[in-house]
Amino acid sequence: MTQSPALHALVSRRSVLSSSILLTESFLRLGLVALVSFWIAHQLGPAQFGVLNYASALVMVWLSIATLGLDTPVVLRLSQNKVACEDAAVLGSALVLRLLAGGVCALAVCASAWFLRGSDGLTLTVAAIAALSVPLAAPAVLDCWFKAHNQALRPAAARLCATLLSCAVKVGCLVLGLGVVALAWTVTLEALLMAAALGWAYLHATRTNGAPALVARWSLMRSLLKDSGPYVLSIAAIAAYMKVDIVLLGVLASDTEVGVYSLCQKLSEVLYILPVVVVDVLYPQLVRHQSGVTSPLSAAGAGTTTQTFFDATLAVALLGTALAIVLASWLVPLLFGEPYRRSAEIFQVHAWSCIGIASAHARYKWMAAAGLQRLAPAVTGIGLVLAVMLNLLLIPQWGGLGAAVATVTAYALSGHAASYMFPALRDVAAMQTRALWPWMRLAREFRRASQREQP
Repeated sequence: MTQSPALHALVSRRSVLSSSILLTESFLRLGLVALVSFWIAHQLGPAQFGVLNYASALVMVWLSIATLGLDTPVVLRLSQNKVACEDAAVLGSALVLRLLAGGVCALAVCASAWFLRGSDGLTLTVAAIAALSVPLAAPAVLDCWFKAHNQALRPAAARLCATLLSCAVKVGCLVLGLGVVALAWTVTLEALLMAAALGWAYLHATRTNGAPALVARWSLMRSLLKDSGPYVLSIAAIAAYMKVDIVLLGVLASDTEVGVYSLCQKLSEVLYILPVVVVDVLYPQLVRHQSGVTSPLSAAGAGTTTQTFFDATLAVALLGTALAIVLASWLVPLLFGEPYRRSAEIFQVHAWSCIGIASAHARYKWMAAAGLQRLAPAVTGIGLVLAVMLNLLLIPQWGGLGAAVATVTAYALSGHAASYMFPALRDVAAMQTRALWPWMRLAREFRRASQREQP
C-alpha cells in the first residue's frame, strides 16, 4: 500500500484538531477585533485613528524586543522534556526574563514617542498608557507549553474570553464617546485580561497531573538568553520592518494618512494569521519527526517532509491573499465609507505581503530546527534596511500607497530572495521557490495519505 511519510509526519489527528481549534479561535477573535476596529475607525476618523495606531506601532516594536525571542527555544526545550519539573523551570525562568524585559521596554516606548513626536501631547499620552501593556504581556510565554504539548483548546478559549471582555470595554468607550485616550487604556486592559486568562488555562491544564509550581533558575535563564540571542535580534528586526511604515508615515505624512494606511494594514494582519497558525501547528511534529529519523535538520538533509511544510504554509497564504484582494475592492468602501476609500486601493497592494510573511515565518522555524538561527538576524536585517530605504524613498511621493509597495518588496526580498545569499540556506531557498506553486505536490501527498488510510 502506498505510504505518505511526509504528510503523516506533519499531520496527525491531534495536529489537525489543534489546527482547526486555532483557526476557529483566530478567526472568531480577529473577526471580533476587526469589527470593533471598524467601529473605532468610523467613530474616531482617520486622524485620531492614526494617532492610536501610531502609538500601537511603537508598542508592537518594543513588545517584540521584550519577548527576547524566547518562544522558539522554549518550545524546543518543552517538546524534548520528559519531566514536569523541567517544564516548570523552563517556563518560570522565561517568565521572569519576560517581566524584566517588559519593564525596560515600556520605558523605551515612552522615550521613542517623545523622540519622534515630542511636540504632540496626545500621541505621547496615548503611547505612555499603551506602553503599560508591554510588561503585562509577559505571561504569554505560558502559551509555549500548550504549543509544545499540542494542546489548543484551553489557550484558545482563554484568549477568546479575554478578547470578548476587552472588546466589550472598547464598545462601552465608543458608546460613551470617551475618545482616543480611553481606548488607549483598553490596550493595557486587554493585556492584563490575556495574562490572567492564560495563567488560568495553564493552571487548569497542569493541576491534574500534579505539575510543580513555576520556578526560575539563574543558570537556566542564562542558557535561555544564550539560545534566544539570535531570535531576539531577528524578531526585533521583523517587528521594526512590519511597523516602520506606520512610524515613518507618522513622521513624513499626516495622521490622516496614517489612519487610512493603518486600516489596510489591519486587514493584512488578519491574513497573516493563516500561515502563522499552519506553521505553529506543524512545527512540533516536524521537529519530532526529524529528531526521530535523522540527525537535526540541515539544509543538506531537508527532504520531502520539509518541502510539504513549506507547501502547506504557502498554499494557505496564496489562497487567503487571492480571496482578500477580490473582496477588498467593494467590501472596504462599503464598510468604512468615503474617508477610507483609499484604504481599499492600498490594501490590494499590501495584501501581497502575506506571501513574504508566510515564507519568512516557515523559514524562521526551519532555521530553529536546523540549528541555523545565527543567520536569522542577517536575513531579517536585510528586510529592515530595505524597508527603511524604500519607505523613505516612496512615502514622500505616494504616501500610504508607497508604504505598501515598500512593505511588499521588503517582505519578498527578505523572506524569500535573501535565502539565496547564504550557502546554508540555498536548499531551503529552492523549497521556498517551489512552494510558490504547491498544488500538485500537496494533491499527491493527500492522495497518498487517503490511500494509506484505506484498510
